[in-house]
Amino acid sequence: MDQQVVARALAMASERSMANGVSIRVLSGVEEQNLARQIFDEVWPTDEGTQITANLLQAMAHNGTYVSGVFVEGEIVGAAFAFPGVDEHRRLHLHSHMAAVKENFRDRSIGSTLKWHQRAWALECGYEVITWTFDPLVKRNARLNLVKLGVQVFEYFPNFYGELPDALNAGDPTDRVIARWDLLSESTLAAARYRNLEKLSDEIPVALSNAEGKPIHHDVDPSHRQVLCYLPSDIIEIRSQDSALALQWRLALRAELHPRLISGWHISGFTHDGAYLVTGNMKEEVK
Repeated sequence: MDQQVVARALAMASERSMANGVSIRVLSGVEEQNLARQIFDEVWPTDEGTQITANLLQAMAHNGTYVSGVFVEGEIVGAAFAFPGVDEHRRLHLHSHMAAVKENFRDRSIGSTLKWHQRAWALECGYEVITWTFDPLVKRNARLNLVKLGVQVFEYFPNFYGELPDALNAGDPTDRVIARWDLLSESTLAAARYRNLEKLSDEIPVALSNAEGKPIHHDVDPSHRQVLCYLPSDIIEIRSQDSALALQWRLALRAELHPRLISGWHISGFTHDGAYLVTGNMKEEVK
């Protein structure tokens, strides 16, 4: 990896940390790693005790995984955990399995600051790609990943993790998309410059709309190679109050995204009013 590229990434990560009043560092040893485990267990509480055991985390950290903590005035408020992976072409990448911020410290750009620290660490270690899963129904995560970081999304997996017992996911199919963060891509560098805002044509058809809180499908001429798919305002709140409506949203978004993504389309952006911009290959039709 070009050392100038690494130096710029480290400097940018440091600048963002200082601008947000946080410090981020890699955690070493069981005692420090347990601070990260506490964050994961607080954000994803479960009756099974913990999201990841101390001995497993220590073993993985000792063998080159990424475990970091975000601190505000000496208190840990966020953490991330990532490990090496290989894609279908046997190319090495870093897979970010967990990244969490305490509820009282959200909406302060701490999550994106943590990801830029992870990017610098990855480049320093020779990685050029980071992947992670996220729930495509969660608007906050969609905006973070697509706008603030500049990821691309090519894959959709219905019920990827099976049934999860934690409070955030219990009772809901764990559909996930895979964020692919090409660390040196134009979209990533544009996001780094706060310029990842795409001007959209008013002529892009809507495939899924949010009509008074309910999902509505719309027929789209197959000649259109871009569509918009709107999300609910707050799926977490909907799950807590109306599980049937939450499931309706899950199946509606799956019906629009899954067939497109397996046919070669990808999610290329996210609008200011809460819709995925889904873009297709001009030579391929949705199956």
